[in-house]
Amino acid sequence: MNCVASGKHVDLDFSTYPWRGGYSVINFFQRSYGLTNEEHKLQVSKLQYASPGFIELTGVIGVAADVATLVSTLCGSVFAINKTYDSVVSSYHKRKLGSINVQEAASKLSRDDIEFVRNSVKNLSESFNLKHEHITAIQQISNENELVQLKMLLALYRRAEPIVEQQDSGKARLE
Repeated sequence: MNCVASGKHVDLDFSTYPWRGGYSVINFFQRSYGLTNEEHKLQVSKLQYASPGFIELTGVIGVAADVATLVSTLCGSVFAINKTYDSVVSSYHKRKLGSINVQEAASKLSRDDIEFVRNSVKNLSESFNLKHEHITAIQQISNENELVQLKMLLALYRRAEPIVEQQDSGKARLE
């Protein structure tokens, strides 16, 4: 999928990743971050070492608001979302979806597996309160591959969960 970022065309087809473990997830986040313009990346605006210390970050308001919304959503219904996530992950592992090459998934998945993946993507997207444009972007960068979309959403949860824990404990504050 060719998209325009900062006036230049970039290849954002994450469906070509093997998506069999942490390497693909790390590369997904690093590549996405690498495509971000410098002026759009988070910047440290204040840093206080004295107790209680803090770091104040600034960034693009729209992106920061989206992250804050995701974290707030996860904080606000943590039990329900954790239950959804745990249920999806449990079935994901039972079905051995982590070991399937995503490029060959269409020929290897049963009808039941395909329905599970489709429903899991829908349930996680709704649980995360993702906007239509976020869902569309995930569909585009996954080349419409629902198994890749599921893996992206599971990775998103794992990345957001530590921020949620910091927010819940009062060690982080997203406004």
